[in-house]
Amino acid sequence: MSIFWIAPLASLATLLGGWGVVRFLQGRAQFMRLLSGVAAGYLLSLTVARIIPECLEAKGGELNAYWVLAGYLLVHVMEHGITLHFHYGEETHTDGSPLSGVLALVGLSLHSLMDGVAIAAALATHSNLGPLVVLGILLHRIPEGGTIASIFLVRGFGNRAAMLAAGTLALAAMLGSAGQSLLNLPTGPVLGLTAGLALYVASSDLLPEVQKVSGLRSTIALLSGVGIFLLSSRLLPHQH
Repeated sequence: MSIFWIAPLASLATLLGGWGVVRFLQGRAQFMRLLSGVAAGYLLSLTVARIIPECLEAKGGELNAYWVLAGYLLVHVMEHGITLHFHYGEETHTDGSPLSGVLALVGLSLHSLMDGVAIAAALATHSNLGPLVVLGILLHRIPEGGTIASIFLVRGFGNRAAMLAAGTLALAAMLGSAGQSLLNLPTGPVLGLTAGLALYVASSDLLPEVQKVSGLRSTIALLSGVGIFLLSSRLLPHQH
């Protein structure tokens, strides 16, 4: 699979999420929250069953587990140190300043940069991990694009600026993919960082969102994501 068309495809998912918020979902967060549940189920399954084992098999062995911890903590610092934490669907709130929207864009851009690095590193493993990681990033970048559009709308930037913000995240992911392809950073540590990123995004960003949906729908969404992973993993089994 070529990084030259996979990375733009994943980036387009961000634009799709932003466009969905601008065009259809302002003030109606439930659909994006259910999609967040599907993405959470998939990312949790992918990380535990495929990324972490692949990380530990790479050069560095068990020491790469520390990179998983580093990735988890790094995302926490980005989301709670660099920017104010913001969940999709809060465009109905009126608090906050335009500066907080810009800071959120900076934090999520770093997030997107790491996603791009993860795509390139996973595709370089030659173990069928690449397509599985790409699917996971596709699933969670739609809610992420919706999140940044939601932030910009509530900060008063307007629809065009909301789409430009989503486009910035898409560009950051493409730059991350290109950078990893050129620099060829060690696979083990990069996969470790990817695992930490995915665990944090799934458990701290996506899962709390779907839990806001009442009834069994949140559980069905989560289990749907697990089911998508199990099917995908069967079609693309691990190769040594």
